[in-house]
Amino acid sequence: MAPQLELLAWALIMFGASAAIYRALVSALRADPTLAASALYLVLLTVSQYAASKVTEYLWFGVPAGTATYVATVAMLDIIVMREGFDYAKGLIAMGLASQALVSVTNISVLSMPTLSAPEDVYGYVFGVSARVALASAAAYLAAELTDAYVVFRVRRAIWKRVLYSDPVAMAVDTLIFVPLAFYGVLPEGTLLSTMLGLVLAKWSLSPMVLGLVYANRRFLLRDVYGTGAHRRLAAQ
Repeated sequence: MAPQLELLAWALIMFGASAAIYRALVSALRADPTLAASALYLVLLTVSQYAASKVTEYLWFGVPAGTATYVATVAMLDIIVMREGFDYAKGLIAMGLASQALVSVTNISVLSMPTLSAPEDVYGYVFGVSARVALASAAAYLAAELTDAYVVFRVRRAIWKRVLYSDPVAMAVDTLIFVPLAFYGVLPEGTLLSTMLGLVLAKWSLSPMVLGLVYANRRFLLRDVYGTGAHRRLAAQ
């Protein structure tokens, strides 16, 4: 596979792993469907934060490797909004914001501890997140996830509308907030604009995959999680 397309393969793998874990939790272990989706959602956010420390190649752009978790994160949030509604999703998004802050505080505390075995720059690469980037990430996350959850709730019966309206808007909100807050004054204006455009286009190109996988995910959700009666009722709407 061309290196420029490897991100697609990893996004599919991440979704498959998340879906398999979710199904095992709900079907085999009888976990509450919303609790299982919420836990996986928060784990994916944390994984994404660490994975974003590496910039990888996708199409013609450089994008954070954490983008590979995007499809799986969308699928988990979709389950939560479909099952519990926008108000519940807002609470979970606030928990996600708090978890990101906790990860940042943990990183800072780890870096401040003395080390015995490896050069400090090794740990700095893994755990080091500047205050400016952390603030930008939190602000962009909050705005984008609230936007995504609200639009999903408004158009939750039509999957193609969810992908056509919600995802592009949320992606644009995320990028337009994060990149300027994190890099304005650091990158030249031309590079800043091209980075913003590249991140938006890279995520938009994942929309066809999101559409297919969210549709398949909802079919499983309606049939196996909501139950037969709820499946007929929601399908009719």
